[in-house]
Amino acid sequence: MDNSKFDLPSIYFLSNSGVVVVFSYLILLLKERGMSENEIGLLAIPFSVSLVISSTLFGKMSDARGRRPFLLIGLFTSSITTVFYIFPDTFWSFALARIFSGITLGIFPSSIIGIASDRKIKIGKLSSFGSIGWATGGLIGGFIADYFNLEIAFVIAGLFYFLAFLTAYVMNTGEKIVSYQITTTQRNLQIEQNYLKVIKQNWLVYMILILRHGSANSIWIFWALFLNEDLGLSTSQIGVVQATNMLTQFVFMRTTGDKFDPAKMFILGGFGSALAFYTFVTADNFIQIVLTQVILGTSWAFFYVGGLRNVERKAHMDNTVATATGLFNASLSICQLVGPFLALYLYSISEDYTLSMKVAAAITVIATIIYIFFEFIRKRPISS
Repeated sequence: MDNSKFDLPSIYFLSNSGVVVVFSYLILLLKERGMSENEIGLLAIPFSVSLVISSTLFGKMSDARGRRPFLLIGLFTSSITTVFYIFPDTFWSFALARIFSGITLGIFPSSIIGIASDRKIKIGKLSSFGSIGWATGGLIGGFIADYFNLEIAFVIAGLFYFLAFLTAYVMNTGEKIVSYQITTTQRNLQIEQNYLKVIKQNWLVYMILILRHGSANSIWIFWALFLNEDLGLSTSQIGVVQATNMLTQFVFMRTTGDKFDPAKMFILGGFGSALAFYTFVTADNFIQIVLTQVILGTSWAFFYVGGLRNVERKAHMDNTVATATGLFNASLSICQLVGPFLALYLYSISEDYTLSMKVAAAITVIATIIYIFFEFIRKRPISS
């Protein structure tokens, strides 16, 4: 019996349960250890650089040498680097921790998508397990941080990664076996040639992803501080806010993610994201910010799945899915590099967390219009 369709979602669920703790609560841990807003923003840069390099490199290697080794190595090392966050207490030791974390978190995601494509598992439904993982990890991490401390939340996150590793190691992930009828040199040459083809096929999606998500990351750099200091939310309430976003994503990814044209989903997600960013500015209490997360979760479900399905569909015929999705993940990582610089600049001129929200909304609208122009209007023949 091939049970890979059941194993892969559980791996995706567990790994995303771990990463949300880093995303949601590391900022609060840094603040607790005495880091300033500028230092928090700067510490996102080494993480993002290492994540970009890792996602690009290991996505390509997953196509060339097989998915499973990188899936196992990435999950196991991520469990270690996530727990390691509890030990640093200086800027430079945190910078080292962020570099290690970026490297390990970039190793395995493209292998998961590659295996899913090999087994013809629907991307929308698989992504929904990632969202429910974020919701679960965010809630558990928030309540643990509230009733115990932030350090234990990171230990639990490391445990999620380790459970994902055990699941991948023990169970059948169902990957397509790489044929060795051609030499390693020939295979690497073929992958390099396909690498350029993948960029040519998907440059527009990658560019719009960087514009939308890069500006969004200027919000996420100080997101936990905005919720905690400006709105007065506790860590458990922050967990509920994060979970609302992710549960909404889960519903829409699972019910609609694989049913509509991915290009149109991408556009709808872009305009919806701009609306969500602006609603953050208008919220001034817990209930209102929770409601904004429904808009955010819906828009990101359409934007992320639409973009990912777009690149996966084009790459499937060329057996370059891990390369294409690795570049997709690398684009997300570039966004995490763009975000800190934009966040630091906007905070330096305003000392207001909401300015980044207004700027992100404007950039996302412009980016979506650019996508519409190149994807639809530019391709339309001019009538005589």
